[in-house]
Amino acid sequence: MISSQTISSSSLKPGHHDSPVPSGASDREALFAMLAERYGTPFYVYDADVIDRQVSTLRAVLPETVSSKILYSFKSNPNPVVAGRMNEGGCRADLTSVGEIEAARVAGFDLREALYGGPGKSVNELAVALSVGIRQFSIESPSDLAALREAAEAQEVTVKGLIRINPHQIPRAKLAMSGVASQFGFEEDVLRESGKEILSHAGEQVEIVGVHIYWGTQIGDAEALASCFELTVQIAEELSELLDFPLKILNLGGGFPWPYSSAGEGPDLSPLRDKLAELVTSSGKAREAEWWFESGRFLSAASGTLVSRVMDLKVSKEEKEFLILDTGIHHLGGMAGLGRIPKFSIDLEIPASRQDNEEMTVDVVGQLCTPLDCIGRRIKMPRVEAGDLVAIPNTGAYGPTASVLGFLSRPAPTEILHRGGTVLAASRLRGGHDLLD
Repeated sequence: MISSQTISSSSLKPGHHDSPVPSGASDREALFAMLAERYGTPFYVYDADVIDRQVSTLRAVLPETVSSKILYSFKSNPNPVVAGRMNEGGCRADLTSVGEIEAARVAGFDLREALYGGPGKSVNELAVALSVGIRQFSIESPSDLAALREAAEAQEVTVKGLIRINPHQIPRAKLAMSGVASQFGFEEDVLRESGKEILSHAGEQVEIVGVHIYWGTQIGDAEALASCFELTVQIAEELSELLDFPLKILNLGGGFPWPYSSAGEGPDLSPLRDKLAELVTSSGKAREAEWWFESGRFLSAASGTLVSRVMDLKVSKEEKEFLILDTGIHHLGGMAGLGRIPKFSIDLEIPASRQDNEEMTVDVVGQLCTPLDCIGRRIKMPRVEAGDLVAIPNTGAYGPTASVLGFLSRPAPTEILHRGGTVLAASRLRGGHDLLD
């Protein structure tokens, strides 16, 4: 069982409680050094100002002539102190597990405004969701609808259901979640043929009020996003008319792109503002709906940096050199725990004092007893030395909880939220085995 452990300020070393560090390049080094001394390495550090910036940036491109809502996808980073910044920024919670419900509660979200989704929901977990006040659910299949009806009738509450749809079209996304064979949502053809029969089983406790389509993750640019959203409106309006349910909520999904573990920023999304405004104007009954947009990666990734210490440099056969860190796929798995060992190329920030060193070419590896523990191959960089601190940017999303934290029973990295160098909170996921009766 993994839970969150808060590191109290009483455990901090003297002299560091109120020592803010500015945000310049050299000041980042000073911040990392101060945090490494206080907490040890490796650690994730999240910048609260960057989180606030990303929320504001996304909100600025959403349409103003309809009620636009941002839903923070907890799967990207469920740390309650990170999610709490999203809540302060006016986001709602997009949840898919009982654990995420608890994280959202701790983060201060109004669970009455949350959306609960995901395939294969059990009656028991739906009962938990209902018991804490969640009343809006994404429905993925006839069985999912039956489970929601049973849970709602048992507690004698009325809930709102969004029909999740798997459309025909395939998006321009790095990971398509619609338009392909998928466990997510009703097939578009099935709804056209049998939708009325399926929805007739909603009962009195489940009110169908809208549509949910999530096209995929890392959709390339504003043009591709606008194309997906336009198709969502078309499908939603057509099916709500065909199946005779109101369109009060239109969940257009997300897919807003941002780099992962490499330097840089996502594409300029400002052109999306006019495209969405035009889409609202050209819409029919969708103009009367709330427009929901889901985002996790775009909101949280930029805020995070994984800081690690160089443990060793090792030359092996054929003069191949390995840079060994105290982090690896167990901390930066990139969904490795889901069978997706990372094949990405990371960027490493190194100390300024090493920038003029001779170049070396290394595989960047961790401390795990497997050759799969490699987070970067054939990386060219100035030579560093054992003991140096190095940093991997854009790791605020899909970090610890998307990794194989339990492998080799090494401790989870500390996670630290700061603003202007002042630590606001620090925590660590706690692992182990709970004995059951």
